[in-house]
Amino acid sequence: MLNNAYFETADAYPHRRLLLVSYHFPPDAAIGARRWEKLAHYAAERGWGLDVLTHRDPRKALTDVERARLCRLPAGVRVYAIPSSPLVSERLEHWALRMRQRAQRFTSASDANQRRTSTSAGISATTEAAPSSIAREAIRWQLQSPRGWMRMYWAWLEFAKIEAWARDVARFAEAIVQPDVHEAVVTSGPPHMSHDAGRRISERTGLPFVMDMRDPWRHVERLSEATASPLWLQLADRHEARAVNRAALVVANTELSCQALQRSYPSRRDDIITAMNGVDDDPLPAPRRGKRFVIAHAGTVYLDRDPRALFQAAGRVVRGLALTPDDFGLEFIGEMEAVGGFPILEVAAQEGLVQYVRTGPPRPHPEAMQFMADATMLVTMSGTNRTAIPAKTFECMRFDAWLLALSAPGSATELLLRGTEADVVAPKDVDGIEAVLRHRYAQHVAGEQPIRIAADARFSRATQARILFDAIEDRV
Repeated sequence: MLNNAYFETADAYPHRRLLLVSYHFPPDAAIGARRWEKLAHYAAERGWGLDVLTHRDPRKALTDVERARLCRLPAGVRVYAIPSSPLVSERLEHWALRMRQRAQRFTSASDANQRRTSTSAGISATTEAAPSSIAREAIRWQLQSPRGWMRMYWAWLEFAKIEAWARDVARFAEAIVQPDVHEAVVTSGPPHMSHDAGRRISERTGLPFVMDMRDPWRHVERLSEATASPLWLQLADRHEARAVNRAALVVANTELSCQALQRSYPSRRDDIITAMNGVDDDPLPAPRRGKRFVIAHAGTVYLDRDPRALFQAAGRVVRGLALTPDDFGLEFIGEMEAVGGFPILEVAAQEGLVQYVRTGPPRPHPEAMQFMADATMLVTMSGTNRTAIPAKTFECMRFDAWLLALSAPGSATELLLRGTEADVVAPKDVDGIEAVLRHRYAQHVAGEQPIRIAADARFSRATQARILFDAIEDRV
């Protein structure tokens, strides 16, 4: 394991430092990396430097884009890259896969073709029938079926992989922590087993432990179908309780998540606070718009974030107003899992919208920001999730675009946007979505321009950072 920083800013280092454990951190492009990428600047304003322990193979060379992103970090940041090693069970899986592939090479072409056809049909049928995620209340053991056992194994593996990484992180931290310099260890998750690293470091070094939860852990509302086992919930209960009981401060990302944690740990109520992501103030690209009304979504379509009601409503608007693809369109970029078993363009085809829909892969952040700036309307999707706010919501609030949030009444997203000009509609309310699209399209045709929502200071990341760092300073 390396004792030198993988990357460090060139400026002088402050004497006061925080140790940050964040599995996702620049140059990682995951949305979870952006929270502490931005909070690092507010830490620097308070006189703190950061020693960041993150997940990456230090032998992997930085691209120019990644290095530029790291160079934008404030003075006093050192990034230590700590890779994870595959578990024995993972090595066995990889060995079995290689053996299977080797055996297939000795199979006749006709038999292989027949098997591929059969397998393809089986996958299609299974995918159409199986949901991509399962609600918490519907999770069962199902040990009478092979799938139930596989879910249990994958649930265990998800925890075991990051727990192994957390142990490596804790050992590394012991080697670099300076008692008179480091004032606290902060962890950011998911993956939530990163908090296990913080607990271990705190126990070994005596540093105050700050547990920053970007999403709920034991109170998760849905799980990916592959890991939807009661074992996952049991492991989450156990590990969260151990971390919370050790933490000097627990930070929830929404008020509803905060309230759920306070109910679960009433003796720690005063040490559990809310600090949301917030809206940034860095420059935005200039919009490039024409007469076309563009509804845009940037980000991952996963779990039960299902755009079919949006497509159904858009189809009604297109047919009702006799719109052409030059008048109206929907654009998606990012990771898009199959929606109900169908690729997203097939969902569009069901509504007669193929010519109106464009999709693309994830883009670098500057390109994604330009994509959002060019939109007339931006869409966020929460699915049935009530306690979490999609991180993209705060980015969408920055643009001069109408915002359509597909989120349930009383959800964290709806509470955040209540009283603003955003349109919040239940995810499956086709009539409600249609009414919003018709109204906003009429405004667009009349020449009205949307105005960004983020003018209110309560939405700013600076405000949320002040809440967070005030609370940290009270405990160090």
